[in-house]
Amino acid sequence: MAVDLFLLLFVVVIVAAAISTNTYLLLYFQSSEDSPFGSSVFCKTIIVISLTLAWLVNILLPIDVRNSRPQPGVLDMQALWSTAFITLAIFLELIVPAVTFYYEVEKDNVVVKSAKSKRRHVLCNLTLLLFFSATAIAVSFPFLSNAEIPVTEYSCSTWVDATAEVSRERLGEVSCSNGIDAHIQIKVGLHIYIVAVLCFLGWFFFVLFGGIGLSAIPIDLILEFVDRPRAIDEYTYQRRRKLLAQCAKSLREQVPDLQTRDGEVAGTTGWRGRRTRQKLRADYNKFRRDFLLLETEFERLKLSKFHKGENLAVSVLKLTAGILSAVLSIMWVLHIILYILVRQAAPSGFPATTFLNGMFAAFESSGLFPLGVALFATFTLYLLLCVVKGCLKFGMRIVFLFAIHPMRHKSTPLNSILFNVEMVLISSAAVVQFSQVAFADYARLTDADIIFSAQIKYMSFYSWFFQNNVFIYMLLGWFLLTLLYLLIRPRDTSDVKFDEKADKKLAKLAGIPADILKSPSRK
Repeated sequence: MAVDLFLLLFVVVIVAAAISTNTYLLLYFQSSEDSPFGSSVFCKTIIVISLTLAWLVNILLPIDVRNSRPQPGVLDMQALWSTAFITLAIFLELIVPAVTFYYEVEKDNVVVKSAKSKRRHVLCNLTLLLFFSATAIAVSFPFLSNAEIPVTEYSCSTWVDATAEVSRERLGEVSCSNGIDAHIQIKVGLHIYIVAVLCFLGWFFFVLFGGIGLSAIPIDLILEFVDRPRAIDEYTYQRRRKLLAQCAKSLREQVPDLQTRDGEVAGTTGWRGRRTRQKLRADYNKFRRDFLLLETEFERLKLSKFHKGENLAVSVLKLTAGILSAVLSIMWVLHIILYILVRQAAPSGFPATTFLNGMFAAFESSGLFPLGVALFATFTLYLLLCVVKGCLKFGMRIVFLFAIHPMRHKSTPLNSILFNVEMVLISSAAVVQFSQVAFADYARLTDADIIFSAQIKYMSFYSWFFQNNVFIYMLLGWFLLTLLYLLIRPRDTSDVKFDEKADKKLAKLAGIPADILKSPSRK
């Protein structure tokens, strides 16, 4: 069978585009301390490879579609899907955590001094992680790897040879028209079970962070346009510079106390020690949030004074991106309601409309397959972007539960980038399964349909969640709740503008009376 040259060229282009884009993103976000070419090369290489893997896993579905019709292609998509998810599991459980552990101890010369102790620290943490993961898989696989696939069973009293000629009048007599519902029990392989576990775990992160990001991305981009830095006079500049200096002093005074408490809690054990560590972690996260506020406000102040405000092209680009992301979020929500949920509720089992499936099918039938895949990639990769945004938004609002790992231009340490890479990887499995469910008409007759809809969907324990679309209901419900909350309180606690209300927030952070910030005419 001839090789599909177009498909081969398409895969090469996608890989090249993924590597170049991810390299650019790394260079754009990495902090100045890690910017030298020879600094942490292995860590940076893992980041680029991991993000490229997330791209490829999400693009496998349109590749599967192309390979399945109009006639089966030469690619063994079953093997490709299994290889992709096993590689994803290796990166999640082994490679990315190992690089993260090593980078953290490499930067911590006080706690971990010698190279030997650094390696021991990394190996101990990695061994514990692999032990618990492997134990969970080994214990659950024998009990939860059974799948009960629903079928219709027919019992025929008359059998007719395949070559026999049957008249139209006798067709009803010999046909088996009475069927009963039954199940075929199969035991899936270990590789399929690993895919199911990755999807199941990934859904929790996808629902929590992706549901927030679907509403947060368009709202924050539009707010960045509304709150863009504008030109200010000398008096406003000097007043705010003094205020930021007071904030910096207040934060600097908190450092010794945090360090002292960190040393005191190191040897504590038991319930009281756990409570103390949780309180310290919450205070440290709040400190990081306030520091991020201070740093952001300082950059905005410099833009307002020395550059006469933000560049108009940048502001318009943010507004345009906000509008486009709002369109993507709305289309995703409409597709979930009209295609997935209405289909499940309808007695006939048919959706009200194929919606996005019809759009992808139109590109496929008209010969515009690359444009259809580009659109498909836009929708799926947007979901991964929502996960990263939701993770940051959650950390900014719920400081006592979650550490903040912001992605900022030239100011993001590699461990924060690695944390977001881990979130993207673990959510990729759920996004792939969600895409297969959301684009079931588009993904018909594919190996992905066999893996996700004919095996994983009906596995023990997992079947209740997947058959009833529990996670999809949770995603939609959580999106609506966060949308309502963000419409009421659109700005983070640390988001401020150049106005009197913002000055009061900064004054509270600095620990100074707000009255001293009023202009002479207002006192």
